[in-house]
Amino acid sequence: MVRKISVVLAAFGCAATLSADVVTQKFDWKPVNGIQEVKVETARVVISQLDFDLGSTLEKTPIRRSSAKVVARVDNNGWLDQEVGIAVVVFDAEGNVVAAGSGGTKWGFLNKEERDRYTIFFPYMYRRFDKANSFLVTLETKEKTGRGKRGAKPAPTPAP
Repeated sequence: MVRKISVVLAAFGCAATLSADVVTQKFDWKPVNGIQEVKVETARVVISQLDFDLGSTLEKTPIRRSSAKVVARVDNNGWLDQEVGIAVVVFDAEGNVVAAGSGGTKWGFLNKEERDRYTIFFPYMYRRFDKANSFLVTLETKEKTGRGKRGAKPAPTPAP
């Protein structure tokens, strides 16, 4: 019986450490000069603006690809540092994918009460942006875990 309880508690512990918050929202394609205001939020982390750059074909690279990208403005309005992942998929009116890309935290975490910009490239699917009709944005967050806190003071040494 004790062994069964230990296994169940271990499973719950692993699930808690592996869990992440995720939200996906769909928007109509309406960028003005490439910029579209959105609000995608989970765990007090918010994507509030997307800046689409439809790019062009990069001809002088070994691999024929595009410079198309979207830059997402992300604010961590919470009290915890967060690992952030973002995916953007653009569709035409028939539901076919026009562009797709993902990106996320570059170094470490998006610190609490900070803002950053994440660049998501569309290197290979870019030729039909003129047919864009809607897009999905997925935001995934996972709070920072660890033993020590950054900037924490060392424990005092007891006097003899």
